[in-house]
Amino acid sequence: MLYLVIIFLSAFLLFQVQPLIAKLILPLFGGGAAVWTGCLLFFQAFLLLGYLYAHLLSKLKTVKLQFASHAIVLLVSMLFIPIGLNQTIEVQQSEPLNGILTLLVLSIGLPYFLLSSTGPLIQRWLSVRYANQPDFTPYRLYSLSNIGSLLALLSYPFVFESSFLLSEQLTLWSVTYGVLVLCLLWFCYQSFRLDLSGVSQEPSELSTSDINLKTPRYDWLLWLALSAIGVVLLVSITNAMTQNIPPVPFLWILPLSLYLITFIISFHSPKWYVRWYWYAFFILSSFAGLLMFFIGSQFDIISQVLIYSAILLSSCMICHGELVRIKPNTERLTLFYLNMSVGGFLGSAFVAFVAQRLFDQYLEFPIALVSVFVLLALCIWLLQAQSKGEQEKFSQAIASSSIVFAVLLVVGFVSLNEKFKENTVELSRNFFGLLSVKDVDVNGVVERRLIDGTTSHGTQYIDEQLTQVPRSYYRKDTGVALALEHLFMSPRKHVGLIGLGAGTLAAYGKKGDTYTFYELNPNVERMAREYFSYIDTSKADVRVKLGDGRVTLQRELESGDFALFDVLVIDAFSGDSIPAHLLTQEAFELYTARMKDEGIIAIHVSNSHLDLTPLVKSLADNISYSSLYVKTKANTEEVTQTEWILITKNTAFLRNTKVKRLMTEWPQSVKNLGDKKLIWTDNYSNLLSVLK
Repeated sequence: MLYLVIIFLSAFLLFQVQPLIAKLILPLFGGGAAVWTGCLLFFQAFLLLGYLYAHLLSKLKTVKLQFASHAIVLLVSMLFIPIGLNQTIEVQQSEPLNGILTLLVLSIGLPYFLLSSTGPLIQRWLSVRYANQPDFTPYRLYSLSNIGSLLALLSYPFVFESSFLLSEQLTLWSVTYGVLVLCLLWFCYQSFRLDLSGVSQEPSELSTSDINLKTPRYDWLLWLALSAIGVVLLVSITNAMTQNIPPVPFLWILPLSLYLITFIISFHSPKWYVRWYWYAFFILSSFAGLLMFFIGSQFDIISQVLIYSAILLSSCMICHGELVRIKPNTERLTLFYLNMSVGGFLGSAFVAFVAQRLFDQYLEFPIALVSVFVLLALCIWLLQAQSKGEQEKFSQAIASSSIVFAVLLVVGFVSLNEKFKENTVELSRNFFGLLSVKDVDVNGVVERRLIDGTTSHGTQYIDEQLTQVPRSYYRKDTGVALALEHLFMSPRKHVGLIGLGAGTLAAYGKKGDTYTFYELNPNVERMAREYFSYIDTSKADVRVKLGDGRVTLQRELESGDFALFDVLVIDAFSGDSIPAHLLTQEAFELYTARMKDEGIIAIHVSNSHLDLTPLVKSLADNISYSSLYVKTKANTEEVTQTEWILITKNTAFLRNTKVKRLMTEWPQSVKNLGDKKLIWTDNYSNLLSVLK
């Protein structure tokens, strides 16, 4: 049937464009996890607008007028095809969230808006068309649309991303959207020709749920709350997953897929949501979530993904299962979907706007876990099932115990958080993530650390006599120290550094040197200057330029206002990940264009979850540069092992005795490459290829 094709195809396109367009804009905003949060806010906002449009369109006087109006809007949307980034927009790093929203609105706004409206519109029209057929249940079509959405998400990383360039993906999507528009126009034309004059605009009053309640008119508040908390959990858990791993499509898609699966299960049949089972599962996973909030980074990436997935699946099953229990009859179908989309938008906006400004930690995650317990109790107390006797007593027991577990979760979080904040000098959060400054006693010596997420990005002794001693990943005899100390006889060096951290590398600066740091996060610069003294006491002329390092280097090159670097350091970590757009063929071509002939590019590849050495070695070989690997092991004074790759054409440096002594044999992952190369480009990158 044509309407099945339309519902499936519209849902498929709606969700496949999400990772596609997000990956496309990711490099423009520094490659951080918060880019996906901003994209989700746009998706939720336009889903809301699409559902609002469907609700208002369904209120037009005649169904034929609805068909005609929608056909006109469909034709107008073709002016936005093929989709792609609107190149007329200038990205403002000072307001990245506004930039993301503006870019998405002008690039894919109208097509995405119409895709969002398609599902509820078709369901509404079919409920009118088949009003006299009591067996027709439009809510099941919502389950079909979510299957289409799920297939779109699962196929993206394993089929489309791995098989097609970004430009080809955009073309395929645009062509398929054109096919969908033709199908919709044909559906409108066929429906317009039907004689609907004797059909009531209001469908039958049949209940759509075996356990539908005597729903009070404040049920819409629960629709809002359950939808909002589901999205808060989706966004906050995705943030947690990508805190130490690059925010690539696979790690966006997995939680979003689980989120959709809970909709599919819940809306296909109410019998599939067994309250007590999911409640027991959620009790275990909620307390696991409490521990993950504090010690999640200590687990390997597979364990983190599995635990967070269990938390998301159990919590969203409760939210969406209860949502189905209280869904209305079909005469309020579009209103129900509208409230769901309002809740989803409010949840996304809460994380993107409110939580970022209100909290100095990712508190929306534990708040959402507690809220699930509270909402479950409210759904049971306020909207009890029709069944009587033991079942009612059992439901009441679940409701009462939910409040008890909510209180226990709050008490547990408060006590653990007090310990977590011990020795914390400052906590700060903005669009780019969570930063903290902590004073830590190590072997009887107090050191100050700048921590991005859960990863230290710079350390300094508190003792004034030792403050200029480089620590951690940047200490003496590391790869970056070799590049900065042993390369030149010249007294003046021009050094570029992508990533500021605590400013530790400024300690290597000598009189006459120029050190230019490129830093995306303004909070990093503030904390580096306020709590660490590396920059202020450096003998070099130290400058900090805010903005994405690669974007700024490219702008300087195009303007001609730049000097060639003797050393370029790539150390732009966010958490334990490095933005993928800094490790592509095009990025390396830019780096070499900014280097002196005898210069050195030093790339920090220390990582808990990713093995970047084969990728960086392949990229160096691709531009015909020599490369060497320097691994500095931990010891009693320095607990961090550090790995650097140095890329250069400087033969004197490569022959240097100390350089040869500190060089390390390439790891097995590089040897396994053989004659093959692992190359990422701006059009193609694959996280799975560098996972440890």
